[in-house]
Amino acid sequence: MRPFSLLVKPAGADCNLACPYCFYRPGRTCSPSAPTRMSDAILERMLTTYRALPIAEHSVAFQGGEPLLMGEGFFRRAAELGEGVSFSVQTNATLVTDSLARFFAEAGWLVGVSPHGRTPEFRRGYERLIAAGVAVNVLQLVTKNEVREPEKLYHYIRDELGCLYHQYIECTWPEPFEVSGEEWGEFMVRLFDEWEKCGDVRRVSVRTFDSLVSQIVSGVPTLCQFANDCRHYLVVEANGDVFPCDFYVELSLCLGNVMRDSWESIIESPLYAEFGARKRGHPDCPRNHHALDSGWQRFYSHAIPRLSAFVM
Repeated sequence: MRPFSLLVKPAGADCNLACPYCFYRPGRTCSPSAPTRMSDAILERMLTTYRALPIAEHSVAFQGGEPLLMGEGFFRRAAELGEGVSFSVQTNATLVTDSLARFFAEAGWLVGVSPHGRTPEFRRGYERLIAAGVAVNVLQLVTKNEVREPEKLYHYIRDELGCLYHQYIECTWPEPFEVSGEEWGEFMVRLFDEWEKCGDVRRVSVRTFDSLVSQIVSGVPTLCQFANDCRHYLVVEANGDVFPCDFYVELSLCLGNVMRDSWESIIESPLYAEFGARKRGHPDCPRNHHALDSGWQRFYSHAIPRLSAFVM
């Protein structure tokens, strides 16, 4: 069976921050009238059937919206139901409590934080995670406001937050915040140069660079945007509906529901195969309509020869 991970939206698009550049805002999902809190029955069915699949690794990431709106009990229940599953959660960190931080640490969950606005609430939550010993990485959305200062952004995450695991994602919606292909290429080239200049090649993990190294060494990228096929994970909405990607939660792309359909029938769906083929021949994610192709190509031509020389 083709291995795949789950990206679960237990609180749907609900969020306590509602950033104006969030692509997953309420009203943009395909079922705005559906329940926005995952029930215990759906959680149980999803995890027990998924962990029974004959695949090498079972990985579940809770995202949103803001998944911590579900409360600590939800995540403790997930851990009970998902023994052997590798869990992670992506959060804006503003709702992290001391108790929740301790749970994530004790259960060995990876927590990705997004420092939107760098508010005091974010910093308190982040520091609770660090104090508890949670494995943390930083996911930074790069909007029009940040794209001109990659060096400053890099040092904020590395030095001020003290985090050595970085992920940078381009903002492509809405227009006041979106970055162009030229801007993205310039950002990535300068980010790479700063990482290299600081002697951080073996010290700081930048997820995009790591994926390129994986592709150079083994031919297998770790990020779907670098692959030739879009079938790397499945999205599960709060009501159990399954979709091929969280950028494509659209009624026409609903692959089934965990309460009535098997994972085998979902991943073998002709609709899923057709979706996977959208990526072929392009270096950019299909959601961007290839608007960033030129930026990615510039970055590839700059970074790949250097990374190849380093790893070979």
